[in-house]
Amino acid sequence: MSPYRFIDHTADVAADLTGRSAAELFASAAQALTDTLTDRVRVSPITTERVQMDSGSLEDLLVDWLNELLYRFEVRNLLVADADVALRPDGDRWHLDAAVRGEPFDPARHPIRVLVKSATYHSLQLVERDGHWSATIVFDI
Repeated sequence: MSPYRFIDHTADVAADLTGRSAAELFASAAQALTDTLTDRVRVSPITTERVQMDSGSLEDLLVDWLNELLYRFEVRNLLVADADVALRPDGDRWHLDAAVRGEPFDPARHPIRVLVKSATYHSLQLVERDGHWSATIVFDI
């Protein structure tokens, strides 16, 4: 089963995300974002960047994570092929430490599907049931 699938949404792009852990779900979210921007299969993991952040909830952290990846795409031209994500609670906050692998955007190899403005909180809910995580994320386009 794919770690994400795109679902119908009226004006934006939405994806159902899954993972065997919250960290795996966050990695799936990064892949879904790249697949929204371009064909992720054409993105090679030739460079690695580290991402560290924290937030007050996993929902906030998921939105912050995706918006950080959008920032890196818009400012550094980084397209993400995959990510190794570690999450840990720290008091009343959650901490993310990730290794993001990808390559610089090349319009000849990475035709843009849709430009994403941001990840949103619209209908966002992270759910854990029986060791399986799921969420729906909506990208504002």
